[in-house]
Amino acid sequence: MNTDGMSPRLTRFEQNVRNRELVLAAARRLFLMRGYHGASLEQIADDAGFSKGVVYSQFDSKADLFLALLEQRIDERRRENARFVDGLVASDGFCLDDGLRALVEHLSARDRADAEWLLLVIEFRVHAARNPDLNDRYAEMHERTVAGVAGVVARIYDRAGQALPLSAPDLGRMLLTVAAGTRLEQATSSEALPITLVAELLARVPNSLIAASGAKTAKRRRVA
Repeated sequence: MNTDGMSPRLTRFEQNVRNRELVLAAARRLFLMRGYHGASLEQIADDAGFSKGVVYSQFDSKADLFLALLEQRIDERRRENARFVDGLVASDGFCLDDGLRALVEHLSARDRADAEWLLLVIEFRVHAARNPDLNDRYAEMHERTVAGVAGVVARIYDRAGQALPLSAPDLGRMLLTVAAGTRLEQATSSEALPITLVAELLARVPNSLIAASGAKTAKRRRVA
């Protein structure tokens, strides 16, 4: 224990961890404030209280820095969603339709709370789409997002004792696609596509898919 009233001197490893956390925090502030293209590494370094060299000692490029932030957020959302669904499936009177509505409302509410972050991810996604190597890196990370959403959707169906109408990853992608499109619409008008409407429509999709599949099967039997 240090008895001279001063903070203990950090080891090199601890200093590197601290510097990385400060750079990531500054990057998040600047990216949200100015957008991916509007924020520079020089500005991020200055906001964090470092030279640009310190930033480059932690990250190879602005894209690397953003992807590190994205990885953090993916892990945070995965834990949040898992906790939410844990409570949802443990509730009395659980049913599939209500569970799906509750999940969509939860996801949508989180997206609205992080509205600027979702726009930032969309901006980066468009940027990455024009760079094959960067797009591959983003796509790999995006699959983690899909897997996280797919996992909670699968738990809801499992709790309800019903089969998935599509693969869990496809249902996860559907929810994420709607979330991105909804956010773009709401950037134009805050009244566009209320959460309750989106939740209601998405909750009906699985039943529609099941009905459509049943109709096709019946038609094939009649033809046979």
